[in-house]
Amino acid sequence: MQGLGEAAFEKLSANLSRVRERMTEAALRAGRRPDSVALVAVTKNRPARVIPPLLELGVEAIGENRADELLKKARSLDAQVPWHLIGHYQRNKISKTLPLLRRLHSADTLRLLSTLEVKALALDRRDTPLPLLLQVNVSGESTKQGFSPEDVEDVLDLADAMSTIEVRGFMTMAPAGASPDRLHEIFGRLRGLRDRLGEERLPELSMGMSGDFEIAIEEGATWVRIGRALFDGVDVGA
Repeated sequence: MQGLGEAAFEKLSANLSRVRERMTEAALRAGRRPDSVALVAVTKNRPARVIPPLLELGVEAIGENRADELLKKARSLDAQVPWHLIGHYQRNKISKTLPLLRRLHSADTLRLLSTLEVKALALDRRDTPLPLLLQVNVSGESTKQGFSPEDVEDVLDLADAMSTIEVRGFMTMAPAGASPDRLHEIFGRLRGLRDRLGEERLPELSMGMSGDFEIAIEEGATWVRIGRALFDGVDVGA
């Protein structure tokens, strides 16, 4: 409970339990094992003190959108935190934050992959490659970052030649306000791309947020990125 008052902790715990229940129900509807889907608790714009209670409650991963916010929070916490970066990774932030990352969900350009390789070699990370997911712009929106589905196979070939990163799968974001049918289409297209290239090679799919994670799970998500649904009604203070 450290970091939060008793009422806030209880509300956070209840929210987390309900999210997990919904994850389980969605997995079962799709004929999947509930333990095939993991939660990334997104703490962007929340104070660092919410993180120890989340870890106490058994959250698998803590997600941040910005590398500088991740670094600031990491420096203020004593706990070992399973950090996942889920937003755009600025190349000038890599040297300081790369040693902290358990996983990168948003590898979105070849230039970023090349910079990661150079920086990781400088940090001597050959023995501990960074697991990452390629961000794929399945919806084709001009406002979305990521690789086009048509380019992914070539990107994988280039990434395979790098010694300090390990591509574990794909990530995508759906358009805000998309209909359920459209969400099924988008998430299903990412799963289809992964299946065509090989599930054994690419076992992970990061897709689904607070408003659409159940559909994402039904379509094969292995990571869901949840913030709002966890913190709804939780008074974290100023």
